[in-house]
Amino acid sequence: MSKTYQVAKFLNWVLLLLLVLSVAGFLSFKNIYGLFLASVTALIAFGVYKNNALGYFSAAAWGLAAYQLAKQGYEFQDIKRYVMMAGFIVIPVALFLHEILAKKKDKNAQKSVKNETDSRNMPQ
Repeated sequence: MSKTYQVAKFLNWVLLLLLVLSVAGFLSFKNIYGLFLASVTALIAFGVYKNNALGYFSAAAWGLAAYQLAKQGYEFQDIKRYVMMAGFIVIPVALFLHEILAKKKDKNAQKSVKNETDSRNMPQ
């Protein structure tokens, strides 16, 4: 296992921990807005857990949204500094994990040798 992969696996668990803590924080709002934010964050955490490329991209976008909301003073007034620091860190980490761990669909531009030989023998 390469060192980059080991670092990526560690960062993946850190990102998951941060997302789970965010779900708990949003649920502490005890209103429908907090429930909505918690459900979206839980969905993103599930995508990150499954190493889904869209999950990592969503985590980066969610981090950017949290950063902007805290910076402009619309949300997270009590923990503004911590949310901004977390958002600032989550964005590059999620994009790094997207490149290293995301399961990519196996799209090969070349045909296999077996398919090429079979197609040569077929009448046209």
